[in-house]
Amino acid sequence: MSAAADTFDSGTFLPDFCDSHRVLSVLVIAELVALLVTFAGLLGDGAFWQRLFLLSVYLQWIGICSAAALCLLRRHTARLDGRLVALLCYLALLAVTFAVSEVTYIAGRYTGIAPLVEIIGHGEFVLRNLGICAVVAALALRYFWLRAAWQRQARAEAEARYQALQARIRPHFLFNCLNSIASLIAVRPADAETAIEDLSQLLRASLEDSARGAVSLAHELAVVDAYLRIEALRLGERLRVNWRIDPAARDWPLPALCLQPLVENAVGHGIAQIAAGGEVRISADVRSNWLVIEVANPLAPTRSDSAGQRLALANIAQRLALRYAGLAQLTTQTLGDDGGQRFLARLVLPREQVSA
Repeated sequence: MSAAADTFDSGTFLPDFCDSHRVLSVLVIAELVALLVTFAGLLGDGAFWQRLFLLSVYLQWIGICSAAALCLLRRHTARLDGRLVALLCYLALLAVTFAVSEVTYIAGRYTGIAPLVEIIGHGEFVLRNLGICAVVAALALRYFWLRAAWQRQARAEAEARYQALQARIRPHFLFNCLNSIASLIAVRPADAETAIEDLSQLLRASLEDSARGAVSLAHELAVVDAYLRIEALRLGERLRVNWRIDPAARDWPLPALCLQPLVENAVGHGIAQIAAGGEVRISADVRSNWLVIEVANPLAPTRSDSAGQRLALANIAQRLALRYAGLAQLTTQTLGDDGGQRFLARLVLPREQVSA
């Protein structure tokens, strides 16, 4: 583990003990410890259930109060240095154990808890519990620290890979647009000028997108529309586009430049290869908590798979895997009907929590 990965600017290394699932985990662990201690300290068959019950009550109180203390510390120390937060957590856990031990010992004189404390003196009871807490708390906090450092490093590595993949798609996109513009300069200079203006907007949007975690589908559709306008200047009436966009999908967040390469493939490896051209169908629908995007295009009668096409699809698939941890899907299939064969690319994306 590098030194950078082992350093934090805030106390966010703590898990969220305000979460009910984590509190339940603490209670389960406390009960398991109660079982182990009961087996280890069993004095007679008749004392087992009584001792287990008393230890369970005692340790469950320590577990609940400790989780509450860590919950409050996480909420109110997020801006502090991580080492200071770790120290405060350590002292808080010791304080909770001391307080519960004191209450338990005092209450033992007047309640049924007496068998738990009567075999040793007051000082020994409290010091023994504080010693156990000191060791367990140190190990737990160190584990939380190392776990957070590993997660931070894993996120940084994933983000670096994602940015590298994102950067790789832009030169390919720029190259194709420049080729289209170059073919127009000699014969249709006015259209070439319009295409350059569209390209400048695309590049500006691409640079702005680099600083964002995600863009809306409406933003991505605007990029696709600008790209199609450039290609329409080159292909003319050979390129036809059929849009079917669910209004509910327009605000859906998704990674930048994950739809445009699919449309680029549909134009470059489908429409451009057919003398009569064809129609690119672009649809987006919200189905439950998923966004389903489909891009379909006709295939030329004689075709061969392109390395560029496979590279673009692999690039998108890798970026989706990094961003959505395997939840998103990119599938492709070839469909046949009376009108010939069509290539269909389908994106299925969950609702993304916009972050990095």
